[in-house]
Amino acid sequence: MSVHAVFVAPYFGASMTHCLRVMAALPDLKLGIVTCVPEAHVPKGVRLSGHYRIDNPMDPGQLTVAVRAFQKEWGRVDRLIGYLEQLQESLAAAREALGIPGIHRQVAHNFRDKNQMKKVLHQAGVPVAKQSLVRSVEDALAFLDTCGMIVLKPLDGMGSKNTIRVSTKDELFRALNILMPSPSRPVQAEEFVTGDEHTLEAMSINGEVVWHSSSYYLPGPLQVIENPWMQYCVLLPRERIEPHVESFLPTNAQALKALGLRTGMSHMEWFHRKDNSVRIGEVGARPPGVNIMRLNGLVHGVDFWAKWAELEVHHRFEMPERKLAAGCAFLRGKGRGRTVASVTGLDEALAKVGNAVVEGKRPKVGQPRSSHYEGEGWVIVQHESTQGVLNAMKEIITRTEIQYK
Repeated sequence: MSVHAVFVAPYFGASMTHCLRVMAALPDLKLGIVTCVPEAHVPKGVRLSGHYRIDNPMDPGQLTVAVRAFQKEWGRVDRLIGYLEQLQESLAAAREALGIPGIHRQVAHNFRDKNQMKKVLHQAGVPVAKQSLVRSVEDALAFLDTCGMIVLKPLDGMGSKNTIRVSTKDELFRALNILMPSPSRPVQAEEFVTGDEHTLEAMSINGEVVWHSSSYYLPGPLQVIENPWMQYCVLLPRERIEPHVESFLPTNAQALKALGLRTGMSHMEWFHRKDNSVRIGEVGARPPGVNIMRLNGLVHGVDFWAKWAELEVHHRFEMPERKLAAGCAFLRGKGRGRTVASVTGLDEALAKVGNAVVEGKRPKVGQPRSSHYEGEGWVIVQHESTQGVLNAMKEIITRTEIQYK
């Protein structure tokens, strides 16, 4: 029987357009979209059975009205799908209101609210950093005194944005001026955890993890944010299940069960410490960023977005064996300016690396300085060995220099 699915796609950048196309190409699917753009602006050549425009997909009321219209026209909606992090609670509320299977409000809240997430994981016996809600300067000072070094972040933060490390009172007050906690808008405070930072991507069906993969952050995102001169890489090794990943898998499964994920993709950030213990940083019930989807597609020889779409629509997931390693080197500039003044060494680096280069986004002179730790551009590389990828990324980040003005 055909699956009736509605995909929420607010605007159509390259990733969203690709995701829509691979989803629409699935067999046995009747697909509609809820979007912020008129039907004339929807990508052409996509097999769709309906379009509904709303102003704000983060408003559960508007989203519920839109999906209810599909229910009335089609008789049923079996899946309500969207991959953007900031839409997860709105999607969950609409599913719950309309009786559509999938993640409902409590589970979405477990993943989106960092304090709730840590509370649920701690109660389930999953290793997480100490944490507290900060509503006032007194809360912040007390927690800093307890831990010595802490991290402050928004409760619904994503991608390390506005994540600030604090070890002194002066640093604390500067952070509070940025985050502005209050009784009605608290921020998350966590013990600062050191160790090698990894991700764990997992595909779950009916509460069972059926596939997983772990990548490395080199170095960790917070360290990159604090040191603008640092370059940043993501490594997906040839070895899909390394010893430290193997030992962490039961913890990952325990965490997903506690948070309530049944079917879908999860993206976990976790620390492997020098004493061989582990700590979970946070978990998202959605696909990862920083090109990890593309890297997984390369090493397995598939379109990984298409695999994710098949999981969401048909609750099926199969993956061929990994045959390569891959990585992404993010190109970050130096200086205090607001625009890119020069890019040197990149052509020489690409020539040196040769056919290991897969694709990239070239920084351009005159482009505005990025506010994200991913920087001004990136290069994706692949190789038959993990060391080959590491060597290629090292050539790129050491030879390339971007200056701001």
